[in-house]
Amino acid sequence: MPDTMTKKMLKAKAVLIDDEFFVRETLRSMLETLPYLEVVGEADDVRTGLDVIATREPDLILLDIKMPVLSGFDLLDELTRQQQSYGVIFVSGYPDEALMAVQKAAPHLHSDFVVKPIDPVVLKEKVAVFYQKWSIQKEQEAELMAGLETGMGPRGDEASGLLLFQNSQVFHCIDRSDILYCESANRQINVYCSQFDHLNIPNVTLDGLEKMLPSQEFIRIGKSHILHKGSIRFLQKGNRPRCILARNGRVIDVQLYASNVEKVEQSYLSPSV
Repeated sequence: MPDTMTKKMLKAKAVLIDDEFFVRETLRSMLETLPYLEVVGEADDVRTGLDVIATREPDLILLDIKMPVLSGFDLLDELTRQQQSYGVIFVSGYPDEALMAVQKAAPHLHSDFVVKPIDPVVLKEKVAVFYQKWSIQKEQEAELMAGLETGMGPRGDEASGLLLFQNSQVFHCIDRSDILYCESANRQINVYCSQFDHLNIPNVTLDGLEKMLPSQEFIRIGKSHILHKGSIRFLQKGNRPRCILARNGRVIDVQLYASNVEKVEQSYLSPSV
């Protein structure tokens, strides 16, 4: 068990994506003995897997590579395109694909590879390595949130509508009415405004940033995006849903998960004033 478990019982969430029911059952039985991990969903194909990921918001994905129609690499490409970052452990019967798998998962929080047939000892060791990295990140986020709560971290001025961010290297003062959307990508926070391409914001998580933005003006979409309600101009449903945001002459196209469309639609139908 990782040492951080002695500090606080942080529990990571995992989903299993494999077209073989027996493999998913084997993984579930091996992982359910770990007190710091909870399996919250599973899928037998890529499209279902993407929906499960969007709705269950896991921290770790255990992913097969060769599946019918679309592969595990296709799923990972879609997550990367959506700028969603997870822990990924590939579970595959093709060890020669390990290098490609790790390269594909490079933008994500963590990646590893387990060969079928699955050795339970090896699997648990690799999950423990992920958990160690993940729990450290969560502790860092908690410290940032504590700083926000005490006024020592990034802050927002409700009266002026300004957001202030700074560290030893940079200082940002952003008018929140100028924001189109915010995203968590590649372990950093980007804020897209009408006057800037994007700003890399220091010392804040998306959870912390969400607390600084009034809910009547902004909407949280999944793990990685916050949209300005008043900037939503167009919503496309279907297999590849997206919305278009516009403010002060700048237009940005944002890809969505199908499970988030209804939430965005409500803001689109009733935008903030």
